[in-house]
Amino acid sequence: MRGQETAGAGLDDLRRRRKNAQLVGKSGDHRAAAALFEGLLPLYELALGAEHEETLAVRDALGLWIGDAGRLAEAVAILGDLLGTRERIQGNEHPDTLYTLDSLGYFVGESGDPAEGARLRLAALDGQERVLGPEHPDTLVTRNGAAVLIGAAGDPDRAVSMLRELLTVRHGIAGPHDPGTMRTRHEAARWTGEAGHPREARDLLQDLLPTRQDVLGVEHPHTLSTRHELARWTGETGGIDEAVASLRELLELRRQVQGLRHHRTLETWHQLARWTSAAGRPNEAAAMLRTLIPAREYTLGSRHPHTLASRQLLAVSTSRPTRDG
Repeated sequence: MRGQETAGAGLDDLRRRRKNAQLVGKSGDHRAAAALFEGLLPLYELALGAEHEETLAVRDALGLWIGDAGRLAEAVAILGDLLGTRERIQGNEHPDTLYTLDSLGYFVGESGDPAEGARLRLAALDGQERVLGPEHPDTLVTRNGAAVLIGAAGDPDRAVSMLRELLTVRHGIAGPHDPGTMRTRHEAARWTGEAGHPREARDLLQDLLPTRQDVLGVEHPHTLSTRHELARWTGETGGIDEAVASLRELLELRRQVQGLRHHRTLETWHQLARWTSAAGRPNEAAAMLRTLIPAREYTLGSRHPHTLASRQLLAVSTSRPTRDG
């Protein structure tokens, strides 16, 4: 009996630590959450076994937070392996299997294959709508993500249409200050710009940013993403010097919050170089890019579209005359 009580107390401690790790991740500290789950997984495997339901949930969370911390290839590997395990144990249409499928689609898209990521997320969405219903929180998250990847795969108009429809649903269910509603507002604004309406995108992002700062905090990764997109579309509408100033400040903040090699930090670094070049300082931009490109190669790989975009920008910047030239 005493041994059972000790084991139970140990499991209760693991569950408390797991809950705390989730809260750390949701607060915006993805690197810390990933480290906590890396420590928890072997303890869960020892306590419950590698294929216990709770152990699988810890593996799911580990894949998510490692990916959100910028370790994309590791996330894809963890979630791809977990998906096979879930399909074998729980079946293809179990809600947890569909959740893992959706997460895998997200990180496949982030890793440079948006078409395949969209295919995976649409497959998850099809199952979630049948199993969970069209207004379940997981279903809404997948709808949002599938729309984003459809845009990234080359159809921004369809992405905008899907996101605006989803925004109406989310606003009605949870209101304007819900994090999910704000995420859809952010993506709808971004893809409005990609669809050829940069001023509308800028205005939508200007309206969203104070709400994200108030609800999530000024250093939350989602708030930083809105600042990034606002700076970008400010540049696209002619505010080049303003975009450079905003991106320079944001880059320093992202280095502190997300780390120097996080793919979102590198994205802001690329945009800063882009608008610095457009402002008539291509030599300065080229110097940034010569440091950025190896970092992108390390994090994303040499053939990732973002790495190739930085190389292309370096070629443009080195051939562009300076403002004084």
